[in-house]
Amino acid sequence: MSETPKGILDSVVKDPVRVRMAPSPTGYLHIGGARTALFNYLFAKHHNGKFILRIDDTDTARSTDESMHEIYTALKWLGLEWDEGGDKGGPCGSYVQSERKAIYDGYIAQLLESGNAYHCYCTPEELEEIRAQARADKQTRSYDGRCRDLTSEAVQRFVAEGRKPTVRIKMPETPIRVDDIILGSRNIDPATLEDEVIVRSNGMPNYNLTSIIDDADMQITHVIRGTEHLNNTPKQIVIANALGLNVPQFAHIPLVLDSSGRKMSKRHHGDLVAVNRYREQGYLPEAMLNFVVRLGWSYDDKQEIFSVDELIGKFDLARVGKSGSVFDIKKLEWLNSHYINQLDIAARTDAVIPFWQEEGLLNSSVEDRDWLEGIVEAVGERLTTLQDIVPQTSYFFTDAFEYEPKAVKKWWGNSEEKRENTRAILTNISQILEEIPTFDIETIEAAIWRYTDENNIKRVAAMQALRIALTGASFGPSLFDIVALLGKNEVLKRIPKAIAHL
Repeated sequence: MSETPKGILDSVVKDPVRVRMAPSPTGYLHIGGARTALFNYLFAKHHNGKFILRIDDTDTARSTDESMHEIYTALKWLGLEWDEGGDKGGPCGSYVQSERKAIYDGYIAQLLESGNAYHCYCTPEELEEIRAQARADKQTRSYDGRCRDLTSEAVQRFVAEGRKPTVRIKMPETPIRVDDIILGSRNIDPATLEDEVIVRSNGMPNYNLTSIIDDADMQITHVIRGTEHLNNTPKQIVIANALGLNVPQFAHIPLVLDSSGRKMSKRHHGDLVAVNRYREQGYLPEAMLNFVVRLGWSYDDKQEIFSVDELIGKFDLARVGKSGSVFDIKKLEWLNSHYINQLDIAARTDAVIPFWQEEGLLNSSVEDRDWLEGIVEAVGERLTTLQDIVPQTSYFFTDAFEYEPKAVKKWWGNSEEKRENTRAILTNISQILEEIPTFDIETIEAAIWRYTDENNIKRVAAMQALRIALTGASFGPSLFDIVALLGKNEVLKRIPKAIAHL
């Protein structure tokens, strides 16, 4: 009987823990990658270990420096600082795979000399014929191993033809045991595995070879990654055993799914899975961490909010589930709103200023800090993202806004009689505001209420008429906060403009 995941876990946390995040710099860091990084980070910190960032860029055609730096930026924004690798370096030499080819070449030579690997001279056309025949014969292997025992004459002939060989690892004839901290232990039938290509015809080693070599060279003790890598695990174990390398403990975490149960991916979900998208829209890193950690890990049904220190203290791979976790954007929005509201007004203002500036509402030099903090305080707990500050407050910075048609129809009126009544209300309020001696909230409120009550005008009708005149909308912060923050001159300029629109 195989060991339980907990039994496996109990036996593998004795040595100093070293884990790694190994993204390929072929695009942005996605939500699944962020979760992998977070789980590795928390596991390392929980066990006083090391979190290593390695760049798996052997796919030279698609790897870019821009993507690599974007990954750095996203991880640093999340607060997932690595101990070694990336742009920090460390005791294991280069942590960028494209700079480690000489190391891989030595191991490849060792595999060829020991007979555990061989050159394959099959052309793409021949390989397609082999695959087609395997499908017709309902074979699980799509390569028949025909180059395993080539004669020297055959090799010379292929070389003379100009064929560029790949290198394949020989799969064993006995079952391959895979121990997984989360999924448990299982034996893989070797009949289901073909001889894996470990070096491409251009001489570049592939993922399964470089990954397990680097894990051993960097003394990685645990490989925590998504279940999409599950099929790679027995192949990597075979390579490690053939080279006499230590095999790390594996922990495959569940997929991140959309509401329909489909895997979240760049191909199907686009920017929805891009971590930097959320940073640009004004999500806070604390909210992202709290959201991402619950995509597979659970503590209890009572606690929703965790500090990073709490997560480090509580994180345990035994609490990571096997089934996929659903990406719920509403949950992320709730968390983000919570963390925004936890910021004091000064910190919240610091956080939203870049969004005003990006929209061109505010220049780079912030001249009236108190006024900006007043706007943020007036908005209160209405922000789901920091970016929401722009549509909710743009009228403070400019009067170049449209009057919402539905609001106009409801509160200004859809008949000439009603519009004339609104003109009168706005005209009278304008005169009142022009005459009040002190333009503060209490004085403004008292003066307007006195006018509405003495003239038997519904307060809500007067407030909404004025709100639309000043902001173009029928909702938002307290009207009296808006009036005070805009100031007398701006208010007295906007009311006549609204009357003219009527």
